[in-house]
Amino acid sequence: MSVGLIIRMSMRQWGLIDGCMDNDASVETVNGNGRRADLARSIRRAGWDQIAHWTPGVPGSGRWPSPGVVVRPKLTIAQWLLTVDVLERWAATGDRVGRHDRAAEERGLADLIASRLQAHGIRPPEPDRRGAG
Repeated sequence: MSVGLIIRMSMRQWGLIDGCMDNDASVETVNGNGRRADLARSIRRAGWDQIAHWTPGVPGSGRWPSPGVVVRPKLTIAQWLLTVDVLERWAATGDRVGRHDRAAEERGLADLIASRLQAHGIRPPEPDRRGAG
């Protein structure tokens, strides 16, 4: 990936992103937004390649670092913008089903990424948090 932005975070935070992207890709594959599903899968693949160093056909590749390790994923702006949106989406879902701690983590990570994007002159859309909480 030649054009992109690196945002430092813990492996635990990347794990939240990976899980939310997995959920989003699954839902959007069923609900018909193929472009969104493909972009979510591309974010997961970027993590596997950059963080887990997964190499197809190479046994033993693809191990995730421990949760406290700082990772530096590089994604395109479109990927980071989707990441913010997906984290907000699943945080709202978490709040609706009573998983408030997880929702707060996802929302906090979305805010962190949004602030890093803003520091680079990229303004993510404002989240709609009316139903959350």
